[in-house]
Amino acid sequence: MEDFYANRGFLSLSYFSTILDQFTRFTVPLFFFLSGFGLTLQFQGKPIPLLKYYRFRLVKILAPFLLWSLLTGFRHQEFILGMPWSQDPWGTTRSFLRFMFLDGFDYQYYFLIVIFQFYLAYPLLYKLGKSRVWMGVFLAIHLAFMSPVETYLELWGLELPKIHPNILLFHWFYCFAGIHAAYNKGFLANLLARWSRRRVVGFWLLTVLLLNFEFVMNILNEKYLYDADHFNRWAVILYCLSSLMLFMKTKQTVAASVYENPRWRFLFTHVAPFTFFVYLAHTHVLRVVDYLLWEVTLFDFLNRIILVVAGSYLLAWFAQWLLEDFPRLRFYLGLPNKPHLEWSEVPGAGLFKIKRQVPTGASSEGQGAGVKSLDSSSRRLDLSSERPSV
Repeated sequence: MEDFYANRGFLSLSYFSTILDQFTRFTVPLFFFLSGFGLTLQFQGKPIPLLKYYRFRLVKILAPFLLWSLLTGFRHQEFILGMPWSQDPWGTTRSFLRFMFLDGFDYQYYFLIVIFQFYLAYPLLYKLGKSRVWMGVFLAIHLAFMSPVETYLELWGLELPKIHPNILLFHWFYCFAGIHAAYNKGFLANLLARWSRRRVVGFWLLTVLLLNFEFVMNILNEKYLYDADHFNRWAVILYCLSSLMLFMKTKQTVAASVYENPRWRFLFTHVAPFTFFVYLAHTHVLRVVDYLLWEVTLFDFLNRIILVVAGSYLLAWFAQWLLEDFPRLRFYLGLPNKPHLEWSEVPGAGLFKIKRQVPTGASSEGQGAGVKSLDSSSRRLDLSSERPSV
């Protein structure tokens, strides 16, 4: 994207990458939407005492955030050690805490920073989700700080106040929309009932074109890349709405072809449970791949995507396998609670199945005990759920 921003080559791999990035603009806002929706359903079904809620929710985010920040801190050690700790300890501590808890030690940590704020504010505001008036209020506030408002203000010689982008203000509307949807189960249902699938797809395609058109026009108007590309754009709100409608309209088809199909079961057993860890760890894999691939051709670009995704999940699976007996450390790393991996459910794992031999000459009872002992002591090397034949 930086290459396209600098050279503006429309017939280039950089522009293809830019379109692909714009295509993913729905991901983070809809995750916040689902967070508000799911958390509200949980509160409605079984209210949680406030202290218990904070102890579980905040620690669940804060513990991995602190550990991964520590693991990532080596990239900033020159900057951190160069800060004036002895001359101005209090001022330096404030700057360090701002750098860690607001800027983030790595680019993807903004998500943890925002979701932590959401969990902190949720018990104080979730009851407002019943009201359409508050839905309108938060939408109005959201739109007031979104692009292209700054463009119109520039015509009057004005500008938006400088507010850090990692505060909840810029993401709260998506969370609140999920809360509102949980209180109002018919949210979007009436609109979807009147719209055919073709009409929903057409609306989605229109918002995709609008999203990319706005991005290109921002660059041609020489906006900074950060101002040209972020989630906080009116076009992104429309794109998120159309994406949500498309998912809801096709949910039965998706459920029948993916969710209920045994072929795709591994997505829910060996992919989805590790997404939090992969999100936290993938930048380290990304930098290794960056060193190996210069990304100058389409082949390099596609291989880069494959290697980062595959490498991140291999790291996640290896960490889960290595830390089977350390649940607390798995929790701090963002790994799932389930300690064991069922390798037989992963496509292609059978190619790496390890055959284990049982010593001959033993009685059937002794063989059975030997198999049990061998299976217990060698379970970490077994890549299938099958018992060895005796």
